[in-house]
Amino acid sequence: MKTKRILIYALMAFGIATLQWSCSKDDENVAPEATEQDPNAPKGQVRMGITDAPIDNAEINGAFVTVTEVRLDGKRYDAFQGPKTINIAELNNGNFFTLGDGQFQTGTYSKLTFIFDYEKDQFGNAPGCYLSKVDGTKSKLVIAGNARNSLDVNTKPFTIAQNATTDLMIDFDLRKAIKTYNENAKKNYSFVTYGELQSSFRVVNKTTTGTISGQMSGYNQAVMGNVVAYVYKKGEFNQSTEAKGQGDSSVEFKNAVSSSKVDGNGNFKVSFLEEGDYEIHFASYKASGDANSSATLNAFLNLSSSLDLNKISVKSNTDIRLTLAVTGIIGI
Repeated sequence: MKTKRILIYALMAFGIATLQWSCSKDDENVAPEATEQDPNAPKGQVRMGITDAPIDNAEINGAFVTVTEVRLDGKRYDAFQGPKTINIAELNNGNFFTLGDGQFQTGTYSKLTFIFDYEKDQFGNAPGCYLSKVDGTKSKLVIAGNARNSLDVNTKPFTIAQNATTDLMIDFDLRKAIKTYNENAKKNYSFVTYGELQSSFRVVNKTTTGTISGQMSGYNQAVMGNVVAYVYKKGEFNQSTEAKGQGDSSVEFKNAVSSSKVDGNGNFKVSFLEEGDYEIHFASYKASGDANSSATLNAFLNLSSSLDLNKISVKSNTDIRLTLAVTGIIGI
């Protein structure tokens, strides 16, 4: 009898411990409550928008995220009224979605937090974050290996000043944020890992940014495939490294600041680049013929240009316009 009681107590203790562990794991996946702004503190105007560096996948015609809340250093940004379901994939070439425009407590900030709803969109339909495909189906998105519903994005410190406007632009690089994998002999998608997803966001002060755009003659999409323009900080491009998948999710061109898909007429535009010196590289992709595989990196384009493509100086509120001509293809 004594042995039986000991066994019962041991099982009860194990059950309680398991329940506590399960609850603690659930708590880790739920963002802590936001803190409120001091109603008596001085305020400045904060305008916030979101844009996208595109994902190049012919199977996908939309990438939707449902955001329920936005925070600055843990304080709720009340100008954002969630939930909102945003098609990030359509926000290319300088287009953006305004998340909010309103007053916020003055101070210096260095972290944005997004709270996602994976399960339902702003209309209550499932799922909340997903890719829409050309065949009409949806592929639910969650963070790979992590069910957390919040994402902290560390930024360069920025100051919100009284009687002034801070104009923030968030560049959500879908190309870096989505990974493809095969499951049960079928292609599937998810967000990349938590750390990699953090790296797919770039936050800048919109008023101090410029643009690199251009037109490429001699580009034949049927022959050369789809081409993407990748912009790097000057001196930071390493072809042998960047052309290979890096990290847990095998992200190609991982260290690119931003990118733009070249359209069928050879036009491209990379917006919201901070002041500085950049270099730009053009890579072509071709379909592999396997329905369960994405387009694969095929080659780099060799180009003549009106400017040195390895040193492009971007200034605030300027558009650096490039005139390019394809002179050859460099295999990888």
